[in-house]
Amino acid sequence: MFAEFIESTHGKKQLCYLDYRYCFKRKSQNGSEYWVFVKCTATATSYSDLSVVVRDEHTPLPDENDKVVLEMRKNLKRKAIEDSGPIDRIVEEAYHTINIRSSDLIINLPTINTLTNNLQKHRRKTRPPVPRTIEQLPLPLPDVYCKTTQGDWFLLYDGLLGGTRSLIFSTYNDIASLSQQQHWYSDGTFYTCPSIFYQTYSIHAYYDGISTPCVFALLGGKSEEIYFDLFAVIFKKMMEFKLFIKLRTITIDFELGVANVFTKHYPIVTVRGCLFHYGQALFHKFVDVGLKTAYKDDENLRDWFRSFAAISLLPLHHMLWGLQYLLGIKPNYPGIQEFLDYYHNT
Repeated sequence: MFAEFIESTHGKKQLCYLDYRYCFKRKSQNGSEYWVFVKCTATATSYSDLSVVVRDEHTPLPDENDKVVLEMRKNLKRKAIEDSGPIDRIVEEAYHTINIRSSDLIINLPTINTLTNNLQKHRRKTRPPVPRTIEQLPLPLPDVYCKTTQGDWFLLYDGLLGGTRSLIFSTYNDIASLSQQQHWYSDGTFYTCPSIFYQTYSIHAYYDGISTPCVFALLGGKSEEIYFDLFAVIFKKMMEFKLFIKLRTITIDFELGVANVFTKHYPIVTVRGCLFHYGQALFHKFVDVGLKTAYKDDENLRDWFRSFAAISLLPLHHMLWGLQYLLGIKPNYPGIQEFLDYYHNT
């Protein structure tokens, strides 16, 4: 049995021999190396011919899984750096793989929480600190944030949109794909946005019933000026890439600033509203005027409210009739008139 040398999770040289693992202590003048067992006072000496002499008896029994677990932990640390995905997912996949191989291996691993925390700390050491204000955001951005995991350049724009610093992400292939589609879909979200920005805005190419995200923008607000600059940058990049823009319609989330941009500056593009966001906006107003409890308790009121969103699905020449019908059966609740005023005004 010959010596086998491996690297610890901290990058230190270690010796594996007869299912025992030793830490390097020192090297003698004749070239031999002195090692100490990691779990007791037993020692070993390795020689240039890979032979090993063990001194003292080991207190614990040999563990054939010890080396395997060490390799797994090293691979996890490497993956935490190379893979930009969530640490929780990386750990979960590793535990699933280990469990398939042998449930005995899991006993030798740290708990999921401990392993997750260790990997998060390791990742933070290899990356720039997360900025807490927009002023702390590096300029230019480090390459680690500008490329995809495949190495494609991902940062399309880093500069001012509507007077505030914003970031636009997209690869050349994504921009090319977006330019070739006649229908786009755009939406903003506030819940998954980094705290130093106001919203994450995405633009999707819609084709054959499938919506594919092509552009992601971190924006500092939701003003008309910001949206104008955003789409101006995208159209300019498409022209720089010598792409033919086929856009004819865009479905939006009823953000007035976006609608105004296309109405004023790109009138050839038809703006459509998303039915989901339309119904969502109506419901938010219904709740704001104090009708949440009544909506929950009164089935007739629920049917009446839902019909307002359904009007948009009627043929154009039937819409007015549908609205008049709903007004004729208006429920008698405080707040109903305020809701109707909102509906008419928007």
